[in-house]
Amino acid sequence: MYEILALKYAERDTTKCQFFYRESSHDKLTLDYFVWLILGGPHPLLVDTGFRDDDARARGIRNYVSPAAMVERAGVKAADVPISLITHLHYDHWAGHSLFPNAEFWIQGEEVAFWTGPFGRTPAFRGSANVDALSRLVTLNYANKIRIVEGDQQVWPGIRVHRVGGHTAGLQIVTVETKRGPVVLTSDASHFYHNVETRQPVQIITNLPEMLTAFDTIDALAGSTRLVVAGHDPEVADRFTKLEPGIIKIA
Repeated sequence: MYEILALKYAERDTTKCQFFYRESSHDKLTLDYFVWLILGGPHPLLVDTGFRDDDARARGIRNYVSPAAMVERAGVKAADVPISLITHLHYDHWAGHSLFPNAEFWIQGEEVAFWTGPFGRTPAFRGSANVDALSRLVTLNYANKIRIVEGDQQVWPGIRVHRVGGHTAGLQIVTVETKRGPVVLTSDASHFYHNVETRQPVQIITNLPEMLTAFDTIDALAGSTRLVVAGHDPEVADRFTKLEPGIIKIA
């Protein structure tokens, strides 16, 4: 069975009305930024790559630590990560790809098509993009470092990606079998537990019905054990086991 670590590498503050869909409250909201490390397979497997210090400075993000440094604190060299499952191509999930030089990146085909097509560059979406990191998709693809995924797919026995869309065109979530039961790494299909538990989405959306359907998919995949890991929620540290600052054992 696999083990999963949530690795926090940064945080920032916003307000509920700026983040949740049709929300009027101006209450403060803190986002934690994570990558997730899966151990117990033939090799360590990383979910998302985070971002680099240039995005941290440009976007006013505090307490930044390189995601590669966090992976190494967890006992894995960044160069020893052979696969990274990229949930989607927003800057905070993709722009750190160069920190993991030997990884192959698994990305949904719809996600690649969206960000290299006519809509990603529009004001409605480009704020979530690191353009330089997106441009690297072409050179990485020609270097055989990109694996295009179409829909749901097994990665290894007991680990699957599930295309849900909604927040982005090809968002994929990850399920992992553990001793405690199936774990659902929602990434931005549910930034906070509030999203999936109240069915209130975030404001960054490409397809609202898909985002709402993704909540049902998360519930179905989690089953009775309810081991759901929200993508940016500080409450992850309370619901699971904090091993040391920035390292949380999920299962």
